[in-house]
Amino acid sequence: MKFFTNKERVLSIEITPLIDIVFLLVIFFVVTSKIESNQYLSLDLPTSQSFSSSITNADKNIVLLDTGILIVNNQEFNVSQIKEVMNGIQATFDTSETIILSIENKAYHEWVILLMDELQSAGFQNLQIKTYTD
Repeated sequence: MKFFTNKERVLSIEITPLIDIVFLLVIFFVVTSKIESNQYLSLDLPTSQSFSSSITNADKNIVLLDTGILIVNNQEFNVSQIKEVMNGIQATFDTSETIILSIENKAYHEWVILLMDELQSAGFQNLQIKTYTD
């Protein structure tokens, strides 16, 4: 009877095909990946046909332009001065009133969220948003 010894049972795994497959996968993922330098969200605000463009109470309107200018009570402020603007809004407006945010369609979404967040943290719950048109 013949027994196998360790010298006769040598196992080896060929890794050459495995390396080929790994390189093919790397090439596939590099070619199919999308490399884009622009990481900003392009947002086009819709126009509304049902919302009346004539505002009944124009002094409760806050306008945000695409240049970062806030217009409150016919006074212009920069969006970076949001804390000072909020102090003036709290002194002028009542928190139970409806405030209309007229936002120009090219304004950054970050500014809109910042303005809405500051208004809601100040206690204003009735906010309406519309697209600003001249």
